[in-house]
Amino acid sequence: MITDIKLPGNVDGWQIAERCREHKPGLPVIYATGFSPVAPRPVPGSRVLQKPYHPDQLVEAIREVTSGRAPPSA
Repeated sequence: MITDIKLPGNVDGWQIAERCREHKPGLPVIYATGFSPVAPRPVPGSRVLQKPYHPDQLVEAIREVTSGRAPPSA
């Protein structure tokens, strides 16, 4: 999953990732941020990308968080 950290409303990207990981513990997570108003608390095995980032950085982050994983089944 890729989520921005600062989201509209009362939930931030940290909380979204934590909740998703409760249901799917191995879910790869990439956070994107230009500014995060709360203390960082990334889930284990995740990556944080600072905006603006180059598309190659996103591709590399995806490779890192998914390395050694089988592709999802359809």
